Amino acid sequence: MSIEEVGQGAPGEPILRVDGVVKRFGSRTIINGISFDVEPGQVVVIVGPSGTGKSTFLRCVNGLEDIQGGSIVFDGEPVNAHSRKVVALRQRIGMIFQNFNLYPHLTAAENVTLAPIKVLRERPAAARERAMELFRKVRLEHRASAYPSEMSGGEQQRVAIARALAMNPSLMMFDEPTSALDPETVGDVLTVMEELADDRRTMLVVTHEMAFADHVGDRMLFMDGGLIIEDGPPDELLRNPQQERTRQFVTSVLNPDSARARRQAQADTANGASSEVDSR
Repeated sequence: MSIEEVGQGAPGEPILRVDGVVKRFGSRTIINGISFDVEPGQVVVIVGPSGTGKSTFLRCVNGLEDIQGGSIVFDGEPVNAHSRKVVALRQRIGMIFQNFNLYPHLTAAENVTLAPIKVLRERPAAARERAMELFRKVRLEHRASAYPSEMSGGEQQRVAIARALAMNPSLMMFDEPTSALDPETVGDVLTVMEELADDRRTMLVVTHEMAFADHVGDRMLFMDGGLIIEDGPPDELLRNPQQERTRQFVTSVLNPDSARARRQAQADTANGASSEVDSR
């Protein structure tokens, strides 16, 4: 099987269906009833300020966190964090974390081949051959024998992508994959992700890389306060947002100087009003 020949769900059916999902930690509601579908081959990017439930949502999708309301259906099967079936489900969802999560005592190649050999029962020789194919795709064939401690953050993240691809996932999820990287290595990771999008991989990406989201995303969700505030093509959300909260976020991310000036003007207005009241 080539690296592009992956399951993409039943024809005409969403590969991921999210319906009214609620996630709480104690009395605090993190995700407050969000709903959307992801079609096979679609790249959906999720943006928004920190602490709005984006990363938590990804963990709910692959059953690392349970939910307190609504439902998540992946490839026709309900996602239940407490079900025995969730382990098999995770094998079909590639998860790329912020901090790589590579085994430090294994080489890059061993990290990539471990799950195919142990979980999929692939022959070691076949797993190694496929790993080298994946290393060529992520431009790391020369680093296959290196240990994580010998690699840059960008290289480790590309190994993590190769490891996820080795399981032939139907859905790839990225949780701010460049947030822990040095600026010089971000571009290498984003290039690999762009090529996966060109291959029509189904991808769900939480990111602060707005240029990447604009270029690669088929659809953008803006989340704030555990809600989807706006949903549409990246070009529309970034250049003509319909909601005031989306406009504020886009301005702060794409034009931080303008956002700072606006906040200062608001503060000056508030201080002026307060001074006028005091003078009375």
